[in-house]
Amino acid sequence: MREAGFRRFLADRLGARTVDSYVSNCNRVRKTAGVDLDSCDLSEIGLSNLRRQLEAAGVPSRSASDCLSAVRAYAEFRGIPRPAPSERTMRVTPEQREAWAANTAAGPFNRWLDLQVRDESGAFDLERLYALAERYGIRKRAEYAHLNAGQQRMNLGNMLRRVVSKSEYKPETSTTSVTAPPKLPPPAQAAVAPEPALPDHAPAVPELIRTAGVRDLLLLYSQIMDELRTREVVRTSNSPVGDYGELLFAKAFGWSLESNSSAGHDATDDRGVRYQIKARRLTAANGSRQLSAIRRLNDNTFDYLAAVLFDANFKVLRAIIIPHALVASRARRREHTNSWLFMLDDRVWLAPGVRDVTAELAVVAATL
Repeated sequence: MREAGFRRFLADRLGARTVDSYVSNCNRVRKTAGVDLDSCDLSEIGLSNLRRQLEAAGVPSRSASDCLSAVRAYAEFRGIPRPAPSERTMRVTPEQREAWAANTAAGPFNRWLDLQVRDESGAFDLERLYALAERYGIRKRAEYAHLNAGQQRMNLGNMLRRVVSKSEYKPETSTTSVTAPPKLPPPAQAAVAPEPALPDHAPAVPELIRTAGVRDLLLLYSQIMDELRTREVVRTSNSPVGDYGELLFAKAFGWSLESNSSAGHDATDDRGVRYQIKARRLTAANGSRQLSAIRRLNDNTFDYLAAVLFDANFKVLRAIIIPHALVASRARRREHTNSWLFMLDDRVWLAPGVRDVTAELAVVAATL
């Protein structure tokens, strides 16, 4: 292992303690797995094999993740290209995203599908979705079982769109010569229209809110948060911004969210890559893009920072995935809170190694 060169490579990006940690973890991999990091396979497949070797040798899963993060940095030092954080993504241009929101999210097919896959209480029912797909000859349960419910709905919805006759969801186009497969019985509340997408502008404040007392408003807020938790949109009783951001990233890329007590990262993908997720809502009163405090930055507790900016109405403005090294090089330390602050301004999107995922999150947000 070319330790001296690796240290110089890291010194331009990380603090001294983190550099020592990276080198120590690389040496641990080298000794535990008995490999030469200058000649072994450091592709993602090779790294997966190394992880299995470490865990077979008794290295705890979290320590193995730290070791693999260090080895990924060594692979970068060696000039081995790194893959994008997730391969299961959709490439969507801004124009396509706008057209999707206007014509698809609130279009006739999506409204029809929404009615077919919700139960009597209005909640999304995955079994109804698969039963509907079966009626149209689509049998993908085994293939999509590893995906979360939102991704299953999206994939099956796209397949159904191609096979369902327009006469099913556009009554004005039906003719006597069209024969369509039978559809499922509608839910008991089928007459209730699905909720529209959030508008770009602030809606008028309902009379109830304008005239309610302070305690009534707080009670209403509490009830709304309870309902959001029931729908698994948020996981805490705090402001919903952070939990909503975590939900969008998890659904967009199939990440597994960690428990609220997990320190340093919020989600992992199926390769063990760790993500800390931050979200910021920009309003007329506060348009700052400074993310909430990042703890233990030098302890290498995450591999990527995933961040999203919302407008005042929770519309996705911009979203990004940033390598740890770039976060460490740009973050500003706040001594009295023992934390780091990161400003998510537009210049971050121009930095090497980052990934703009605005389109992916916007598409998922439109399906919730």
